Amino acid sequence: MGVYISNGDSSVLIDGLHTKYGEDYLFPTSSLIHKINKELQPDAILFTHYHGDHFSASLANEYLASNKNSVLFGSNQITKEIKTSKDRLFTISTTNYNKQTIKVKDFKITGLKINHAGKRHTAVENIGYIIHLGTHRILHVGDTNWMEEINLFNQLDLTNEHIDIAILPYWMLLENNASQQIKNHINPKQIIATHISPRIQQQELLDMKKKNPDIYFLTTLEQQIQL
Repeated sequence: MGVYISNGDSSVLIDGLHTKYGEDYLFPTSSLIHKINKELQPDAILFTHYHGDHFSASLANEYLASNKNSVLFGSNQITKEIKTSKDRLFTISTTNYNKQTIKVKDFKITGLKINHAGKRHTAVENIGYIIHLGTHRILHVGDTNWMEEINLFNQLDLTNEHIDIAILPYWMLLENNASQQIKNHINPKQIIATHISPRIQQQELLDMKKKNPDIYFLTTLEQQIQL
């Protein structure tokens, strides 16, 4: 789910600093981590939740130590693991679905609770983010699903946020009514699908792309999309 977003002047990195978690997950190489720390240098590093394919406390601490003007966003389960740079941490509350907006440099970041998918992950504090970068609003939902049993997306009220780009885990596209769900609950201009296993069968990926010709699929490290 690691995504780097930039408009040339400002940038954020979401879930991009973590180590190897399993064969089903891509992870940044040491050279890519060096590039993030020394070249890309995002103004803000954001984490949706603490699972090992999204977050490494040691890499986050290391990044903040070497980039003194950068800030970090996450739930309490994330920020409590950051031992330094306490004045540069923004903890997003998960007590309700209220949107929490913080200004960073010349852009804004809105964080909000979006439940993690799966009954065994109910204790996981999953955060969604809306990045207000220039004239664009970019939504990243972390590891969620439609979760109709709790009317999750009705509670999130995202259609009024005028989302330009929605970054979604690919499994949110698999339901038969996914297109209508996306339109009804997010209504973005563009969709990017992520969290695609490097071990996915090529035919399965081709089938998904054929079914969703207007959606971009992130499948390789450092893959770039210009929108």
